[in-house]
Amino acid sequence: MELKKILLVSLGHLSCDINGGALPALLPYLATAHNFDYQACGTLAFAYSAMSSVIQPVFGLVADKFSRSWFIPLGILLAGFGLASVGFFDAYWAIFAALMLCGVGGAVFHPEGARYANLVSGNHKGVGLSIFSVGGNSGFVIGPLIVLLSVGGITLGDSLTLGGFGLPGTAAFAVIALCTASILYWNISRWKLTSAASRTVARAENLRNNWPAFGILSGTIIARSILFLSFNTYLPLYWKSVFHQSAQIGNAMLAFFCIFGVISNLLGGMAADRWGFSRTIRCSGFFTLPFITLFPFVQNPWLAALLLIPIAVGLYAPFSSMVVLGQRYLAKNIGFASGITLGVAMSIGGMATPVLGWVADNYGGLPAAMKILAVVTLLGALSTLFLKDEA
Repeated sequence: MELKKILLVSLGHLSCDINGGALPALLPYLATAHNFDYQACGTLAFAYSAMSSVIQPVFGLVADKFSRSWFIPLGILLAGFGLASVGFFDAYWAIFAALMLCGVGGAVFHPEGARYANLVSGNHKGVGLSIFSVGGNSGFVIGPLIVLLSVGGITLGDSLTLGGFGLPGTAAFAVIALCTASILYWNISRWKLTSAASRTVARAENLRNNWPAFGILSGTIIARSILFLSFNTYLPLYWKSVFHQSAQIGNAMLAFFCIFGVISNLLGGMAADRWGFSRTIRCSGFFTLPFITLFPFVQNPWLAALLLIPIAVGLYAPFSSMVVLGQRYLAKNIGFASGITLGVAMSIGGMATPVLGWVADNYGGLPAAMKILAVVTLLGALSTLFLKDEA
């Protein structure tokens, strides 16, 4: 495994997904400024996730046929500038369009980024893809913190406030994207991966695609994505509406959730290299079930915060295993496989966010909507029983 290169690709993943991580933290500010309801907020989240996901397989096919290293910095730029523009619009359709552009950036980045991560991971795919995934998951930790500092502000004492520029503070994401994209372009353009990519393509000619197994895996990923995106989208709103805490506390809970997720992701990759990818996915699915079932019934915010720890472990630990297993099931088209596992399956899961918002608006608030997630968790756990590792 070429550690320096995988760390740089992981840095790009962080810079791209920092925007997706920031969006849930922005939703309470957008809801307050523009009087958006739960369904409107869920639809905005869907605008990002849909565009980030649906067109990823197209770029995955390109990654399988041609090397386009500049897709990596381009995706970072589109994602960062798309989210940055959200703070400068008042019209709902304009905000929706800006988030779609942000999603396109994610679609451009992920298949090529995952392909590069696969190439430089050598025989340690579990750890290598975990490091790549940790970069993206770290973005979901740092994103809310940047929103808190640049948009909401942090008050120290009675008079000192750090940051807090209101919604125009989203311009910080454009600055981050520009800096990181420049670093990635300068480094990746000098990498000599052409021969490695050629060997991968040649070797793939002698392999086969296992579409039935990939279909089962896609169902597992869809269940996981519904859970992951629902918690990421609604956690800040949950703490504000159910526990009557401030937006800052809600964003802190989201960061708390993601921090444990990042740690679990890396440990999950190590476990997969040792005990197998399908076993890691299966254990994570059944481990999560009782905690997600209990979560909507808890009325104490501190106990709910403790439940976020095992939920984060169960949702984050199997992520890299799902990506690697998808690449093995579609061994002839690893870029396309990455586009599906990181893209389309996540998009289908993202369709649940406005549905949950509609349930919350009409049938008893977010706790009622969260109860649906227990059924999703059970179905996802049962689907893991049909997964198996493939060399």
